[in-house]
Amino acid sequence: MSFAVIAILGYFFLAIAALLDKYILSDEHMLAPATYAFYGGVFSLFTLAFVPFGFGYLGIFPTGILLLSGIFFLYGLLFLYQAIRKGEISRVAPLVGTIIALTVFLAPFVPGVFGEPVLDIYFILALILLIGGGFLISFDFPLKKGEVIPGEVITAGILFGIHFLLLKYGYGHTDFINGLIWSRIGIFLGALTLLFIPLFRREIFSRSRHMRTKPKHALGTLAVFTTNKACAGLASYLVAYASFLGSVALVQALNGLQYVFLLLLMIPIAFRYPDIFREKLHFWDWFQKVIAIIIIGLGLFLASVGGVWFLNG
Repeated sequence: MSFAVIAILGYFFLAIAALLDKYILSDEHMLAPATYAFYGGVFSLFTLAFVPFGFGYLGIFPTGILLLSGIFFLYGLLFLYQAIRKGEISRVAPLVGTIIALTVFLAPFVPGVFGEPVLDIYFILALILLIGGGFLISFDFPLKKGEVIPGEVITAGILFGIHFLLLKYGYGHTDFINGLIWSRIGIFLGALTLLFIPLFRREIFSRSRHMRTKPKHALGTLAVFTTNKACAGLASYLVAYASFLGSVALVQALNGLQYVFLLLLMIPIAFRYPDIFREKLHFWDWFQKVIAIIIIGLGLFLASVGGVWFLNG
């Protein structure tokens, strides 16, 4: 099986995981964003199963960077889940992906932080396409007065972008397995920090008590949650394995397919479960989303094949 097929399968499972996120977060009887992020962080400790295959202390600075990358990822999840609960998943997922790309894309322009900026035709075109596609998927036309991009979406994208920048730096000091384990430990530590915030602590504990009083409901929630994490974990492995087998740039260039799959899966589901997914079902809404996803995909493609450092590292 070619690396491209493996990558495409990975992005397909990422789309399924996004749909399950929306399902879990849309039902008021299931998990709230902070609770969902907390248990997702705890679930990340399953990565410790890879310890026998290579794990060791890297020194205080590289280890700290990888742990910090995990903490940023956990809080990115928290804001992503808040955005998914409020908005349309077919808009939120591509927009967050666009802001992630822009965050990492523009990081070299911060003096002395992440290398030197790359200024060429690929950079300029990719930047225009990413911004244009992000704008198109954010707003309905004609534009309404006072319409803005949700703050949770912007925050999630920036936090995920910082996570990837820190993770890239950390991987420069270790191998894949060791870096993966340390970053996942960071995600777990990030989940623990939620317990120090009174609002999130009450939410987590109250939801946990609710689940204990309704064991049948708890089992159903656990089944969906486990399926979601299995899809997300499998997707991450497939994309990483495809990058190992073939061109990292081309694997990243296929990233736009995740949003295509998401849109294709969402169309029948939104008609079948309108109360859960709350998507706008008019033709022009879907047409606008399709055009926006094509533009975003082209932007990601140009950034990848053009040799942009953060995608090829």
